[in-house]
Amino acid sequence: MKTQSPEDKRVLTVPDRTLNTASDKALIAVPYYGSLSHPPSGLTRIYFLVNVDLAEMKIAELSLQVWNPKKEPNLFRWLRQVETDGVICSDSPSKYEVGLKAEGMWVQWGQEGEVHEVVHRWMRSRPDRAQSSRTCTFTRPDGSRATETKPASKPG
Repeated sequence: MKTQSPEDKRVLTVPDRTLNTASDKALIAVPYYGSLSHPPSGLTRIYFLVNVDLAEMKIAELSLQVWNPKKEPNLFRWLRQVETDGVICSDSPSKYEVGLKAEGMWVQWGQEGEVHEVVHRWMRSRPDRAQSSRTCTFTRPDGSRATETKPASKPG
């Protein structure tokens, strides 16, 4: 977690996206059937939108939303309009990553399971979780080295 000053907001850096975690919340889109695309019909239109409480490590709210390409032809722009931070799907990495990144979102590919399972797996794997404690290595007066783990201090 990068902290500039006590007055600044905390940020979590995820692949190609900086997620504002000042409120300790994230909105994640999970395709209803797991996959972004369903050949030959095209991109999936039904998504779970999952509000995640990052501080409590729990799903705060889950809703079902339908993308209407007649109103917004670009799926990735629609995901941004509903304030999605990222997408978790069962697809293999694909060309869709370019569209997601262009709208400032991250994507986690190859995730199989029920919506709550893939979201909880993502929460447990987040890079900032490793910073809930800090490890210090120091040299003792006798020259030996030691390691100590302490809880990370919370910003301001």
